[in-house]
Amino acid sequence: MSDDIVRYEVKDEVAFVQMNRPDKLNALSVKLADALSDTWARFEDDPLAKVAILTGAGRAFCAGADIGGGRPKDDMRIPWAIRVHRAYPQNGVTVFKPIIGAVHGYALGGGWALAVRGCDITIAGESAMFGFPESRVGISIPPIDYLPYVPFKASLEFMLLAWNGGEMLDARRAHEMGMVNRVVPDADLMNEAIRWAEMLKKIPPMYTKAVKYGHYKAVESKTVRDEREYLNFIWPQEVSEDSREGRHAFKEKREPRFKGR
Repeated sequence: MSDDIVRYEVKDEVAFVQMNRPDKLNALSVKLADALSDTWARFEDDPLAKVAILTGAGRAFCAGADIGGGRPKDDMRIPWAIRVHRAYPQNGVTVFKPIIGAVHGYALGGGWALAVRGCDITIAGESAMFGFPESRVGISIPPIDYLPYVPFKASLEFMLLAWNGGEMLDARRAHEMGMVNRVVPDADLMNEAIRWAEMLKKIPPMYTKAVKYGHYKAVESKTVRDEREYLNFIWPQEVSEDSREGRHAFKEKREPRFKGR
C-alpha cells in the first residue's frame, strides 16, 4: 500500500485513511481528489468500518489545492477547482458514518476545508497551522464553505489574513475560533483520535446518521448543493462513453450505440 495515493486500512472497526503525497505536502491534485472520493464511498459501504480517521503522510495534513499539478486532458468542461472538491466527503448526503480529522502541520485552503468542513470531529496537533493562501494568490471564493463552521468575524479574519506573512492560525487560535475540537501534543495526536473513535463506535449507527443528516442539511447552501448535484449527476454523464458515442454518431449520421457507461 506504500505507493497508493490514498492508504486505507481497517483495524478494530476504525478505517485509517491517509493522504499519501508527502513530497507535495498532500496537496489536492485531481488524482488525489478522485481517490478520496472513491475512498469515502468505500468507507461508507465497508461493513467492517464504523469510524474513519483522516490523516496526511509526512509533515503536513494537506497544503490545499495543487495549483501546479495539472489536470486530465479529457476534463476541460468542468472547473478545475470544482473537480478538486470531490475530495470532500458528502457528509449527511452519502456519508453518514463519523469521520475524525487528525491534523498536523499545514492545513491550507482546500486542506482546511477537508480538515474542518470534511471531518465531523477535528483533532489538531500542536504543530497544526491553518491558513487561506487564496487571498494572496487572488483566487476568489465565496464564504459558502466557511460560515457554517466559523463565526462571521472570525471567517473574515481567516479568509482575508490567514496566509504566510499574514496571520496564519496556530492550533490554539483555531480552537478558540471553534474550528477544531481538541488540541494535543503531536505525539498524542493519533492516540487522541483513536480515543474519540472508540467513543463514536459505541453510538448506534442510525442515531449517528440522523444527527449527521440534520446538521449538514441545516447548514448546506444552495450553491454547495448545486455543485454537489452537478458533480454527482451532470458531470459523470458529460465525460461518459455514451456522451462521446452520441457526439460521434451525430457527426457520422448513424444511430448511437449506448452502453450505459
